[in-house]
Amino acid sequence: MNLQGHVASLYLGDAKTLEKTPCASLAFTLEGIVGDKHAGFVKKADARNPEYKRGTMMRNDRQWSAVTPDELAEAARLMGVEFIDPSWVGANLSFTGIPNFTRLPKGTKFVFPSGAVLVVEAENAPCVGPGRVIASKYPDLNLSPNRFPRAAIHKRGLVGVIERAGIVHVGDPVTVQIYEAESYPVVAG
Repeated sequence: MNLQGHVASLYLGDAKTLEKTPCASLAFTLEGIVGDKHAGFVKKADARNPEYKRGTMMRNDRQWSAVTPDELAEAARLMGVEFIDPSWVGANLSFTGIPNFTRLPKGTKFVFPSGAVLVVEAENAPCVGPGRVIASKYPDLNLSPNRFPRAAIHKRGLVGVIERAGIVHVGDPVTVQIYEAESYPVVAG
């Protein structure tokens, strides 16, 4: 099963902060996004990898992260805030036109006109880091950073690896090749 969507926005980030900077295009290599803090073939194990001691070197399954405005809008509603910008949650890509985005199964591929291919590794589990950033954007609301993890379950997007290099631009179409399509809930539910 294939779906069609579009790149709504792109972001690049360094190691200094979770927030990322909007940009018009991103260069994807097999090692990761050029200039992004998550680039590399390996990474240090962290809280998301409880099977390894923290700091153990392992394969990087998180070279990119992606979200959709629709899912972030639902998380914002549940948090009681007006808006959550993709850059606040550390996303590299934001897509439109792809229903139930965070529920896409592992192995799904995003194919771009440049030839770049991204492969889904996992759902991006929500954590308090983005909650802190969101709370800082709404200082008058006195939000707890812990509200984001609860509000963003199955709405924080996906992470994955780069299978084929290429340049991706804002506005590019994307073909979504769904792996094991029978497990993907096309209709909200």
